[in-house]
Parts: sequence; structure tokens; C-alpha cells
Amino acid sequence: MPNDSSGSLTPEKKKKSGWKYFIYILIVLIATAVSLITSLWGDNFNQVVDAFRGAKWQWFLLIIGLVLMSYVFEGLILLVFCRLYTRSYKLHQGVATSMIGQFYSDLTPGASGGQAMQIYTLKSQGIQVSNAASIMVMSFILYQSTLIGFDIVALCFEWHTVMEITVNIDAVGWHLPMWPLVILGFLLNISVIFLLLAMSYSHHFHNFILRYVIGFLGKIRIIKKPDEVRESLRVQVENFKIELKRLASNIPVIIIQVLFYLMILLLRYSIPYFSAFALNAQGDYFVNGFSWESMFHVCFLTSFHQMVTGLIPLPGSAGVSELFYSYLFASKFLGDGVLNSSQILWRTATFHVMLVISGFVAAFYRSRPKESIHYANRKTFVDLQLETFDERKKSADTLFETRSLSRKAIQRRMNDEAPLDLNDDEPYSPMKVERVKPKKEKRPKKEKPAKPKKKKKDSSRWEEWDI
Repeated sequence: MPNDSSGSLTPEKKKKSGWKYFIYILIVLIATAVSLITSLWGDNFNQVVDAFRGAKWQWFLLIIGLVLMSYVFEGLILLVFCRLYTRSYKLHQGVATSMIGQFYSDLTPGASGGQAMQIYTLKSQGIQVSNAASIMVMSFILYQSTLIGFDIVALCFEWHTVMEITVNIDAVGWHLPMWPLVILGFLLNISVIFLLLAMSYSHHFHNFILRYVIGFLGKIRIIKKPDEVRESLRVQVENFKIELKRLASNIPVIIIQVLFYLMILLLRYSIPYFSAFALNAQGDYFVNGFSWESMFHVCFLTSFHQMVTGLIPLPGSAGVSELFYSYLFASKFLGDGVLNSSQILWRTATFHVMLVISGFVAAFYRSRPKESIHYANRKTFVDLQLETFDERKKSADTLFETRSLSRKAIQRRMNDEAPLDLNDDEPYSPMKVERVKPKKEKRPKKEKPAKPKKKKKDSSRWEEWDI
């Protein structure tokens, strides 16, 4: 990012970035308008209107409540992470930070701007930049891992459903299966963690990716600036290793955060089910009213929606999200206008309403980031990780060694009851520990009483009687 001598953005760069974000907003508005017109075109308009007239309005409140509750859980996640560094962090601060991150993610391609602005928000709330960068990296690791686990379960239960879904392109008469897109989306999700893990613990693979793969992609013009990509990837790998070590020192935190992330996925992925349920949808999922089993089926299908839309890095997945929603649930949400009306309700509740609310939070929250929207990009996030690398590495190493030392003491106390050598740097192994017998204390020798000295005979008295 070109800066002037003072370190701030140049006027030319600010003007260019301003136009860029104006285009992003314009893309969102145009794509939303096109999808809305498509949903309401022709006879669909009357069907959608009739569906909303007969809707169960109390379910609308439930849908909004579920969306808001998902942001509360995101605030809890930030609260748990921030409490590792300070005791003064509050839940409402975490919720506000979550919404600010969501706002900038919705306005940037591939949701690339949310993490950087969350770091700046945490900084305004009193968290050091190095700690804020650690929180964002740890959050990414746990979220991505939870998402992969959920995707695997979804593929196991709903693979037969995915095989039946086709993408129809009537203009050219194409009927394409959806499962290749789902597989590609799943591979994209899993490749991020796999790539970072492999590059972290395999020196040869690390060099192969940085030297040959990125070099080849640069030669065929897929990557425009290979040197910057190499540096960015190197920073992310090193930061991944640091924060993975920090997480390994806080197992209870991992368990709590994974549970919170599971709740977020379930809350957000269940919105399509409740949207169709509120609009009196028909079909196998709605025959017997509300059903947990049916809700989980819809949650699994919605996870496929995330996989596919993740392949197309448009701001807020505008247009693409509505399109694949229709393909996923066309055979599931039956009834006149139910599919289109449920899509409008779902998209309005999960994206448009929250975009407005999070926009107000980003604009008027007192601890909002002081940096402009020009910093909301992936490169800024990488730069922040690079600037705080040494400090975070030192703190993570110290924490890991401290936890490891504590585990050694506990293991030795439970298994062998041997004293702990604080200068022992070798990894503890119960097989190598010998029982140390306590030495018996030597009793002090008793001193014998001194014998009285014999008196010498006085020969002078005999001399008196000498004749």
C-alpha cells in the first residue's frame, strides 16, 4: 500500500480507494435489485404477496431474534479471547466489534476487510494491537476448523440430495450438476487450514509452495505480484504457528469457542427453515409442523450454499447468494410463491437488515475504528500481523513453556512423586524418571561426658615425716 513519508495514504491512493468502495456498494445494490426483480417477475409477484399475507408474523420476530443471537455469540467469542489479556472487557464491546467487522466484510470482496477493522476497533477499546491480531488469527483458526467439521457432517448426511440438484442455464440450454461446485467449495474451505498446517511443519513443502508454485502462477499471470504474495503467505504461516501454539496452551478456551462457533452456524443456517416455515411451506420437511430433524437437514443444505458462494468473491455474495438459494431449495420449499418469498425474507433478515444495523454501529459507536475504510483490506491485516510478529511470538512461547512446565509438575506428582527439576528442558517422559528415595538424615552423635582428671599425689606431705 503506497504511503507518503508520514506513513499515511497518499491523496491519489485515497481517491482510488474511495472509488473502489463506491463500486463495491454499487455492485451490492445492483445485484440485490436484479435478484429482487427476478423473484418478483411476472406471476411471482402475486404469489409472493399472497405468501406474505398468510405468513405467521410471530415467526418473523423469531428469525430476527436468531440473527441477533448469532451476533451475541460472536461477542461472547471475542469476550473470552479478550479476557485472556484483560479483565475489563465487556460483552457489549464484543458485540459491537462483531457488527463492525460484519459491516466491512459485507462491503469487501471475499469478506477481506472485516478482520483488519476489528483489530482497529479492539485497539480503540483498549486492547493492544499485538493482542488484537492474535485474537483475530486464533478466531480464524477455530472458525475454519469448526466450519470444516460441520461441512464433513453435512456431506455425510446430505450427499444424495446434492447429487440430485442441477443448475439450469436456460439461455444456452445447459443443465449442470451442482455437486462439482460443492466439492470445490469444500476443498477451498479445507485447503486453507491444510495449506497452513503443511507449510508450518514441512520445510520442503513450504519452500515448494513459495518458490515453485507461486513462481509458476506469476509466470502465467495469474498472480500479478508474486513477491508480495510470497511475503503475505510467509507471514500468515508464521502467525498460524504462533497462535496454534497459544491455543494449545488453552485447551478449555478451544472447547468453549468451538461450541460457540457451532451455535453460530446452527443459528444462521436454520434461518431458511424458519423462513419457509413462517410462510406455510409444504413438503416433506413441513408435514408434521416444526421438526428438529427437518431443521438440521436444512442447516446441512445451507452449509452447501456457503461452500458454493465462497467460490465467487463478490461483496456480500450479492446476486450469487440468491441464485444458489433457489437451486438448493426448489424441491424442498413447496407452495405458491414460498421459495421466492422465503428467499426474500431470509436475505433481508441475514444481510440487508444487518447491513443497515452494523452500518449504524460502525458510524456511531464511540469506540469505532478511527482509521478510514481504505484500511479495510487483506493487505492491512497481513501488515498488522507482520508489525506485531516478534511481540506475539515471545508471549506465545512464554505461555507455552509455562503451561508445559505446569503439566510436567502435575504428571510427576501423580505418577512418580519425584521432585521437579526446574532447569530440566527435556520433554518429560514417565519411563525415564527414576524414583528418588529421600535421604535419611544423620542423627547427631551424642557427646560423652568428660571424665574427671585424676589428682596427682601430693608428695610434699610425705617429706614432712621423712626421718
